[in-house]
Amino acid sequence: MRHEQITLTLPDSVGPKYRKFAVAGAEFVRAAWSGNGAVRETRKEFADPAAAEVALRREVVKALRSGFVRLGGAEDQVVLEFMPPGKTSSRAMDLHPDGHTVLIAYDGAIRLVDVATGIRRTVHAVPTAERLTGIDSVLFDATGSAVVYTVGGATRRLDLTTLREEQLACYRQFEDALFNPHTVQPSWDAARQRLVVFDAGDRVRVLDAAGTQVCEVSTGSPATECRGAALSPSGRLLAVWRVSRGLVYGHRDATDDPTNEVEVWDVETGRPTARVPLEWETGGLGFDPSETLLLVNRGRVHGPFALSIDTGEPAWHFTNPHHPNGWAPCYAWAYSPDGRRIAVGGHRTGALHVYDANLRQAAGEPLPGHDDQRIRRLAFSADGTLLATGGDFGRVFVRRV
Repeated sequence: MRHEQITLTLPDSVGPKYRKFAVAGAEFVRAAWSGNGAVRETRKEFADPAAAEVALRREVVKALRSGFVRLGGAEDQVVLEFMPPGKTSSRAMDLHPDGHTVLIAYDGAIRLVDVATGIRRTVHAVPTAERLTGIDSVLFDATGSAVVYTVGGATRRLDLTTLREEQLACYRQFEDALFNPHTVQPSWDAARQRLVVFDAGDRVRVLDAAGTQVCEVSTGSPATECRGAALSPSGRLLAVWRVSRGLVYGHRDATDDPTNEVEVWDVETGRPTARVPLEWETGGLGFDPSETLLLVNRGRVHGPFALSIDTGEPAWHFTNPHHPNGWAPCYAWAYSPDGRRIAVGGHRTGALHVYDANLRQAAGEPLPGHDDQRIRRLAFSADGTLLATGGDFGRVFVRRV
């Protein structure tokens, strides 16, 4: 007989409130209480255990959307689970380098969530006119005392101590740049000392931690568009993906241009060092820890896939365990800070794996937690012991790894 029990807490209430959901075979049990008060319990018998489990999942999501959180104990692999309200995604999410706070944006505001208690605190809201666009990404800096975030084509830095803002870059799509704010997002190097941003004039810029420009690459072209850029772990190299608009959108004025390649630039000299051709639309652009391989997703949903920067030849890829000749589903990937492990986010329960980066073999079973979404965002703590994930449906997990 299948048994499962989940207890949730509403941390922001006066005297915390609790909800407990459980299944025992085909019976679904729901309980609620406040503080040390009496427990109110209801039971319902379903036709089969699967229906009871569906009821449990539905009630858990409803409670999480209303502000309840799941807090793990000292021995639990899941440390924290929560969801934003409504049908909000959790793509705009990051984990503090120390691992004690989750940074997340939804409903036009930036919030901090304490990992130990689940308590949320709103630190900044964008103007009403920008809320329809939404906040696309949020990133802590190396100290966790400031946040880099994007709304539309603007990239801003918010000091969490003073709440003072400064603009790092800004473009207006189709007016002064062709960047698509849904496909190009700022990102740090491994130490969060250098940041890649996208600016007016179709410029990809690399800034240091103080916001001073280190390198600039122009991607302006009559027939191509920049669809992504990323820094190598050391911040020494910059990868820029440029592709023909004819290939991506079928634009008639660009159908004769076959360009689909990643340019690799030396950040210190501002000069290109390699061009790596691609055969498909990509996603998840980045480098391996050795900085000799580019990593991309094939068709944006399979991978990751490694290509030699020197030769452009395939080096390796993750295969689908159920289809040995197929590609593994992948919507996001991230190396641990020490480069020894790589986390790969796929789809639905059991889709999150952490692999040995050299062997590309899973350390064990998929990480626990009913993550019924496409995992779009992964963030390690600086010591590599915690991993935060977010995705399409908004579910956020912080897990011990």
